[in-house]
Amino acid sequence: IFAALIPPVINVADACRKRSDEDTVSNTLDVLYDLSYSPSPAVAVHLNAIVLFCLTCIQDSNLEMGVRDSAALVIATQAESKPKTFGKDDALLSQVLEALFNLIENSEESAAGALFESNPAWREDMAEEGGEDFDPEDLDSPTETSMAQGTLDMLACEIPKKFVFQPIVSRCISRLTSPHPHHRKAGIACLGVAAEGCAEPLREHLPDVMPHVFAAAGDADAQVRECACFALGQISEHCQPEILAYSSQILPIVFALLDDTTVAVQATSCYVLEMFCERLEPEGVRPLLDPLVKKLASMLESTTKRSVQEMAVAALAATAVAAEEEFAPYIAGVSSLMAKLMSLTEERLYSLRGRALECMGHMAIAVGKENFRPYFQETMRCACEGLTFDSTDLHEFAYAVFANLAKVMGEEFAPVLGELVPHLVKVIGQDEGQLEQADEAAAGGQFFAPVDFY
Repeated sequence: IFAALIPPVINVADACRKRSDEDTVSNTLDVLYDLSYSPSPAVAVHLNAIVLFCLTCIQDSNLEMGVRDSAALVIATQAESKPKTFGKDDALLSQVLEALFNLIENSEESAAGALFESNPAWREDMAEEGGEDFDPEDLDSPTETSMAQGTLDMLACEIPKKFVFQPIVSRCISRLTSPHPHHRKAGIACLGVAAEGCAEPLREHLPDVMPHVFAAAGDADAQVRECACFALGQISEHCQPEILAYSSQILPIVFALLDDTTVAVQATSCYVLEMFCERLEPEGVRPLLDPLVKKLASMLESTTKRSVQEMAVAALAATAVAAEEEFAPYIAGVSSLMAKLMSLTEERLYSLRGRALECMGHMAIAVGKENFRPYFQETMRCACEGLTFDSTDLHEFAYAVFANLAKVMGEEFAPVLGELVPHLVKVIGQDEGQLEQADEAAAGGQFFAPVDFY
């Protein structure tokens, strides 16, 4: 009975939208969201009307972003709950995709920011870049670009690929050949967004797609280059192992982008290296290993941008994993850099300290016991010290390092077990991972005492 009211309700809500009655529009969107999961065919027949109304709201710049984002959520939820019905409606899907692409290309915002928006280091660097006019709270608010990308991601993940892949990729390619940089930005950014959801068909079409990605990586516009790095990283992550066939092209391109003058491009270049090198074999990374390690180390020493530092450390770790024992000549220099980072005590730098610990663990796996032995004691000392800090994230980095070092060092790891095992048992027994006040030492933040290894 109520389903028959959907069209008139939408008509009233649209009239309210035109006169800026946002409360009524917002309430209507809440109702439509709740109806999205209804199994009733009587509701499904109104999919077109619901989506088109929400699309109108998304495109209405007079509405508050929160209201527009709610409309985007309804569209995404419709795609999740009725993927085949949504996908089979070619005209509707085409209209939605075109609107999402237009929102991204008409916005001045970075379309690769979603990669880092939850990263405190990135937020800090963006605040410095933005100067006095920058408001950190803006990063927590939806934007046209984040709204469009989030919706596109859901469409790509939920709608059957036989319906959604070609319409997305064709729009990406057509925009990548445009003379307008905003169009190229949208084209390459949307390709990156769709890479996860459309990974299977994208793997088959890499020969058609990758030349456009490589061209975007060399674009004259910084935002296009940044989005190209984002797309390369997403494709490297989700299109394994097929993407490895392009290592001889990808690595030199990314290596050049590490020298980019734009902080965002530098950080996303490191992200690409991390994603790509994780599954690369030693022979794949060998031709660029020496200049790559030296470049990343140089970036780490010279940059003051914490987001770039974190990504450079992650890229070094991935490079070590790829190079395996061939990384041995570089471990002394890289360990020296990591030692400085593993000693950081400022709370805002805990994530960088944790990344450095993680890098040491990966290097241990790569080069083996004999090569890593000189750095074992200092790494363990810093990891154990990290457990005395009130930081769950830093604790998790430490546990991961313990696992890697135990695997590599074998019996030489034994001296720490007497104190480490009781601590781990205590952590395992905690309620849902939340730290408890177990005793006076724990209450004072002393979770783990330093250990003498020799």
